[in-house]
Amino acid sequence: MNVLILAAGETVHDGNEPYPVWLSEADGQLMLERQIKALSHLNPNRYVVCIRASDNTAHHVGDILAMIEPKAVVVDIKRETAGAACTALLAIGKMAFDEELVIVNATDQHHVDLAEIVARFRESGADGGVLTFDSLHPRYSYVRLDGDENVVEVAEKRPISRTANAGFYWLRNAGEFFQALKDMILKDAQVNGRFYVAPALNELILKQKVIKTIRLPKDAYIPVKSARQLDHYEQRAGEGNA
Repeated sequence: MNVLILAAGETVHDGNEPYPVWLSEADGQLMLERQIKALSHLNPNRYVVCIRASDNTAHHVGDILAMIEPKAVVVDIKRETAGAACTALLAIGKMAFDEELVIVNATDQHHVDLAEIVARFRESGADGGVLTFDSLHPRYSYVRLDGDENVVEVAEKRPISRTANAGFYWLRNAGEFFQALKDMILKDAQVNGRFYVAPALNELILKQKVIKTIRLPKDAYIPVKSARQLDHYEQRAGEGNA
């Protein structure tokens, strides 16, 4: 299994801290450290972490990752990309195409047994799976389901249902998904000039691939996309719930 962690996009900063939010420390652990420990239950062969080269230089992120997880490698993103999908493609040389792929954002925390989640996706026979939660806020991507609970459409920054994407993707075949990212970009399927990861699932759906979802219970997903959400994360971490 490949695990791809995206940490090179725009992020929330604490006004008093010059560090990216995924280096926020709460109860003695970095946000990124908590995430990697949660992902370790999947027993992946490799972790690939995409970060801004400037963050790596300034904060020695490569050294930090080496102490958190020896199987982690850094992909330095040397200039701004046209979105998370383009950033993900820069990691393509580190991937084993014939293995599974899990993609997460560095600022997302999922309080579930990820090994159980992946096992459920595998057992369903699906080609891919995403975690979801209930929302209508336009900051998220959304999926539309058919009567068999299969994903039939994905929309970025546009609520097409109450089923929002919680930023955890499982793909049975990494190579197929990277091809889907390329196909999406070639079709210029951008949103406000940016290419996002979620809409690449539409390319798999067009190829008759089956994408399933698992809805998270309330409070099982902690996104950090605003200063308020960062405060909420730090409060929960201080209480031992992050």
